[in-house]
Amino acid sequence: GLKKVTDDMKTKNRTDKSGAVPGGSAKPQQTTAAPAAAAKKMPPKMALEGGRKWVVEHQVNATDLVIDKCDMRQTVYLYKCEGSVLQIKGKVNGICMDQCKKTAIVFQDAVAQCEVVNCTSVQIQVDGSVPTIQVDKTDGVQIYLMGEKSNDVSILTAKSSEMNVLTKPANPDDDMLESPLPEQYESKFDAKSGKWTTVAVAHSG
Repeated sequence: GLKKVTDDMKTKNRTDKSGAVPGGSAKPQQTTAAPAAAAKKMPPKMALEGGRKWVVEHQVNATDLVIDKCDMRQTVYLYKCEGSVLQIKGKVNGICMDQCKKTAIVFQDAVAQCEVVNCTSVQIQVDGSVPTIQVDKTDGVQIYLMGEKSNDVSILTAKSSEMNVLTKPANPDDDMLESPLPEQYESKFDAKSGKWTTVAVAHSG
């Protein structure tokens, strides 16, 4: 459930690499730096736009966000949320997490896909089914496949690291099965076929 994901999220904050944010600290005596930083803070938003797109933006440490009135024609878009948890009850068309940090999303079903782009230390829990999960330019993602049909998903990854998929064991008393997704690949040239072949490099340890 939702509480399980949030508790786990608290133990997975081991790769906070956001060192590029305070880049303007070279001039600490300049008093105008503080107002400039404050001006960039946007108010949180959670609204249905045009009847088709749920927009959840700039949520910080909001762990009780719920979308419970949705349908399969609607999409959900999370943007620049941090330390938050969103639960989607019902079936939606698609979900996208963009530039989120330490944020989790729990959903039942998505018709098209769930996309994670430019995120850091995020979690996804699928309680039903989704055809595709796409991870792009993300450092740290935990994917929990909890539903009976969740394992039918295809996971596409690009330019990402520290990706793990957790699935339900055959014995309900056992722990979740955790499998890392490959980050490195090896390409070799086959002289007979005249083509390059690429395989994933297995994790060790």
